[in-house]
Amino acid sequence: MEKIKNKFKKIAIKGIIVLLVPLILIAALFGNSSSDTTSADTSYMANFTTEQYNFVMEIVEYSYDFKAQYQILTSVTVAQAIEESGWGKSNLAVNAKNLFGMKGKGTAGSVKTSSGTYKKFNNWKESVEAHDKLLSNSNYRCSGITDYSLVLQALGRGGYCEGTAYPNKIKNHIESYNLTMFDNLSESDLVQVRNRTFGSGSGGNTGDVANKGDKNSRLQFLFPNGTPSSESAMRGYLTTIKVEILDRNGNPSTANLTCHKSLAGSIQSAYKEMKSRGFRAYDNGCFNWRKMTNSTAMSNHSFGVAVDINPGYNPYVSGTSSSTWNNAPACYKIQGDIVAIWKKYGFYWGGDYKNIKDYMHFEYVSGSIKPGTKY
Repeated sequence: MEKIKNKFKKIAIKGIIVLLVPLILIAALFGNSSSDTTSADTSYMANFTTEQYNFVMEIVEYSYDFKAQYQILTSVTVAQAIEESGWGKSNLAVNAKNLFGMKGKGTAGSVKTSSGTYKKFNNWKESVEAHDKLLSNSNYRCSGITDYSLVLQALGRGGYCEGTAYPNKIKNHIESYNLTMFDNLSESDLVQVRNRTFGSGSGGNTGDVANKGDKNSRLQFLFPNGTPSSESAMRGYLTTIKVEILDRNGNPSTANLTCHKSLAGSIQSAYKEMKSRGFRAYDNGCFNWRKMTNSTAMSNHSFGVAVDINPGYNPYVSGTSSSTWNNAPACYKIQGDIVAIWKKYGFYWGGDYKNIKDYMHFEYVSGSIKPGTKY
C-alpha cells in the first residue's frame, strides 16, 4: 500500500510540474503587464526625439478617436505602428499612409511592391482605424482586453505577422517607452495629447510654436511628408479645440476652432491673452478648404494655419486703408497689442500686407502653400 501511495505522489508531482512549466514560461515572456496597474510615468518620453514624440502623439490621438468603437489598447496600436512603419518613415507609411503593413485594398486603393499588394489610405488616421478594426474581428478578438500580454498572444495565434519573434518586438516597444501610460487617459490628458503638450508638465497649454524659422522650415515642421493634396487628406492633420473668448457683449464664453494640431496650443494661448486684455473675439474662423480671395491658389485656411477674427470690423480690402477698420471700437479692433500677441506665437498679420489689407487675418505660414508638395 505504501508503494502505491508513493507512486501516486510521484505522478501528482510530475503532473504539477507539467502544468507549472508553461505558466512560468508565459510569465517570463510577458511579465506583469496589466494596463490597469501600470504607472503613467511620462519620464520615459525623454527617450523620444521630437519627431518620435509627435509621431506617438498622433497615433495616440487617432487611437482614442476609435477607442469607444473598437476598444483596442492604445499601447499595442502605438507599438505596432513603431515596429511596422519605422516611426512613420517606411515607404508604405509615407507613400500609402499604411502604418501597419496591412495587405489588400484600403480606402484609397492599393499599392503593389515586390512583397505583395498593400492597402493604401488617405491619411494615417484611416490606417489606425483599419488596424483597430482588424484586431477587434473574430480572428483576433482583442476588443476590451486590458492586458497587453493577452493581446500579444492573440496576435501570435491569429498570425498577424510571420515568425514567433514578433510579439516580443511589440512587447519591447511597449516596455521600453512605457506605452501603457496611454491606455487609460483622462479627458484633460487627451487635450494635452491633441495639443502636443502631454508629458511637458505644462497642463496642456505651453503656447510655444515649435518652429519659428522660414517658410520652408515651418512647412517641414507641419507637414514632414509633404502638404496634403485634398481636403480628406488634410483632415488627418486637424484637431478641433475650444478657445476662451469674450463674446460681443463682453461676457466670458468659448468658441470652437478647427486648426492644425501642431498649432493648437499656441492658438489657445493667444486667445486667452486677448481675452485677458478685454478684446471681444466674437466671430472666429480657421480651417476652410478653399481658394484665396481673387486667386486660384489655395488659401492658408485650407491647411489649418490661418485664423480670421471679427471680419465685420477688421475687413479684407483691396487697398491700403479701411474706414471700417479705422473707426472700429477698440474692443473689436485688431491693432497694436492684439497683433503683438499673435506675433509672439509666430504668426504674421494681414494688416502688414503692402498692397492689400487683411485686418482680420493671422497666419503661421507667410505666402501661399502648394498642395501635394514637400518643402
